[in-house]
Amino acid sequence: MNANKLIKTLEGHSDGVLSVSFSPCGKFLASGSEDNTIKLWSLPEGINISSIAAHGGNVNSVHCSPDCATIVSAGWDKTVKLWKIADCSLERSLEGHDSSVNCALAVEAGTTIISASDDSTVKIWDAKSGSLRTTIKPELGDVKAAALSPNAALLALGGAELKILSFPGGELLKDSSDYIYGVRSLAFSPDGKKLAAALGMEKKLQIWKIADGEIDLEGELQDSDWINCAVFTPDGKHLLTGGSTVKKWDLATGKVTASFEGHSDEIYSVAVSPEGGLIASASNDGTIKLWDNTGV
Repeated sequence: MNANKLIKTLEGHSDGVLSVSFSPCGKFLASGSEDNTIKLWSLPEGINISSIAAHGGNVNSVHCSPDCATIVSAGWDKTVKLWKIADCSLERSLEGHDSSVNCALAVEAGTTIISASDDSTVKIWDAKSGSLRTTIKPELGDVKAAALSPNAALLALGGAELKILSFPGGELLKDSSDYIYGVRSLAFSPDGKKLAAALGMEKKLQIWKIADGEIDLEGELQDSDWINCAVFTPDGKHLLTGGSTVKKWDLATGKVTASFEGHSDEIYSVAVSPEGGLIASASNDGTIKLWDNTGV
C-alpha cells in the first residue's frame, strides 16, 4: 500500500508550512507558512521562483484564483491579501476582521473572496473593488474551515460545529454538532454531490451526501491517524487526506489504496493538481513534498 513515489522535496520555508494550492492552469504551486511568507513554485520542476513577505504573522491559508491571476492569502494579522501571480506584487489588502483569518477562497471566477475568521464571522468581498459585500455570523465560534460548492449554491463552514448555508444568502440548511474536537477541513467533490469533513484528532473523515435538495450523512471513514485535511481528486473517485502521512481513499470501498510517507512531522495541507497527476503536501517539518499520483 505504501506508494514511495516522491518526486521532489521543496525546501525554503524556515517554519511549518500551513497551506498549499495549485494554480488551475497547473503551472504553479503556492505555499503559506508560519514564517509569515508565501512562496511560489514553478511546476513540474518545483523551483522557488518568488518569496513574498506576506503577513505580520502566520500565513494560515493560500488559494489560487480560478483565473490563474491571483493568490489569495489569509493571515494571523487579521487581513486577507490578494497577490498578482504574474509578478507577486500586492494587488489589494482586505481589512475588517477582528481576529486571525483562517481561510480565504477566491470563487466565482475570482470575482468573489470568502474569508473565515476566529472572530466568529465569514466575510464576502468583491475582489475587484475590495469592498465588503456582506458579513455572515454562523454562530459556531471560531470559523476554522470553509468550502464553496462547485455550483456556488452551498457554503460549508467548520469549527466546533459543521454548518452548511445557502450562498450567498446565508440561510442555514444543515448543521451538525456531534464532534469532540471539531472540523479541521472541508472539501466538496467536483460534481458537488459530496462534502468531506476532516475531523482532526477524532481520526475520522465524514462524507455528506447532497442530492435533491437534501443533505445527509452518508458515512464515516475511521483512521488510525489524525485527519487534518482532505481534498477530492479531480475525477471524484478518491479522497486525499493528511496526518502523519498522505493517504488516498477509494470512495467506492472506503479503503486506503495508497500511503505517501516521508514527512517527519504533522501534515497540515494537501492539494492535487488540476489533472490529478501531482499531489502536494505541506508539513510542520517546514517542507512541501510533491508526489506522483499516477498509477496508484
